[in-house]
Amino acid sequence: MENDTQPINAPVQLPQQPPVEPIKSEKPKLLLIFLVTLEIVTVLIAVYFAYQFTQLKKQITQPQPTSSPVSGLNLPTTEPTSQPTASLPSGWTYKSDACNVRFPIPPKQAPYYQVANPNRQPSITSEEGSGRFWDFPRGGSYPNLLAKLLTGNAEYKQASAMYASVGEASGYISSAVVVSCIPNTVNSDNQGMLDTLKSKLLEFNQSTGEKGMEANKYTIQSIKEISKWSKKVLNLAVSEYFENSGGQPFTNSVEYTILATPQYLYEVRVFGGTTDSFVKETAQKIFDNLSFE
Repeated sequence: MENDTQPINAPVQLPQQPPVEPIKSEKPKLLLIFLVTLEIVTVLIAVYFAYQFTQLKKQITQPQPTSSPVSGLNLPTTEPTSQPTASLPSGWTYKSDACNVRFPIPPKQAPYYQVANPNRQPSITSEEGSGRFWDFPRGGSYPNLLAKLLTGNAEYKQASAMYASVGEASGYISSAVVVSCIPNTVNSDNQGMLDTLKSKLLEFNQSTGEKGMEANKYTIQSIKEISKWSKKVLNLAVSEYFENSGGQPFTNSVEYTILATPQYLYEVRVFGGTTDSFVKETAQKIFDNLSFE
């Protein structure tokens, strides 16, 4: 009888397992992505700073607008460009007399001329029928600010245009444009002229002597530097206080324009008692189109 018993020590046959492949690491791929990203960020940062440097260089090399400081008062920003002189209306002509300045004068005809009416109401403040026209040169007025800068035997000169009739004397002034000048003996610029003026006004205000028809006290309220007549000028608003002996004291606010050229120091004013809007507009047009040599 055959013995079917298997040997006890015979090896046990296990089913074969498929080979296991080694797990690939993700670290090299992440490192590569990080390096590429870093390079892109670095390039972008370099481009950004290059652009900023270019803009800064442009700002440094471009001229910047400036304005001269005025001691005691803040000077507003200078207007960057001067207004071009407008073409004169038909019939207007330039005329000159003193101070190296030319005045644009309208013709003696309507609407700049009021034909005299002998039957009009006797009111000197009325424009209609007054016979007024823009006369040049005509009259003058005391230069309140500029006269404070006179030294020694120096005298001021004036060129002026007034809206007046042939028969009108001094007294009431309907409208006037007056340019006053004195020699610029110290080669002053606008800033130097202003500084001297402020000092002289302080002396005048503190003095107790006779001041005639002038104000008892002048106070510069504001200063604005602008470009006008192809030059830098200073527009001043000045408070003028009058004690008015025997009456009620009062204060006026008056506008002045001052400027310095190598030859002259100037005070320019537009003033008058008219209420006629066309007369005021004409005076302003004369003022705007002055021509300084």
